[in-house]
Amino acid sequence: MSIHVIASYQQLPVYQMAFQGSTTVYHWAQPLLATSDADVIGQLLTLSRAICADIAAAWSQRRQRAGFISHLSTAHLAATEMQSWIEAAIVTGALTPDTGQDLHDHYRDLSTALDQLMATAVAVPQLSEKTSVNALPATA
Repeated sequence: MSIHVIASYQQLPVYQMAFQGSTTVYHWAQPLLATSDADVIGQLLTLSRAICADIAAAWSQRRQRAGFISHLSTAHLAATEMQSWIEAAIVTGALTPDTGQDLHDHYRDLSTALDQLMATAVAVPQLSEKTSVNALPATA
């Protein structure tokens, strides 16, 4: 059995999902910024970037379970909020129903992945205080 060592937050599957969603929102939003509801579009852009940033921040706290889970929880909150803003964008006509559904599904899947990562973080035994931080691999 081989173990895949993750060396940076960019290698986390949840980050890759978040980044993919963020770039999709960015490319969709660019032509609409001057013509559509700027508030809805701006909120979608802001949230999509915040999710990526929160996952990156969680990575920096990975040695401290509470901080790690807190940042993942914040990313989860933003992904869930993103779904409500996507619904608003569909209703206002800023997003077509098909594009909106695809984005909504993507952020629902991301929320599920974040839930699973948080559950794993809770289930993994914490290092005892006697364990040296140096005993951890550099990429843990």
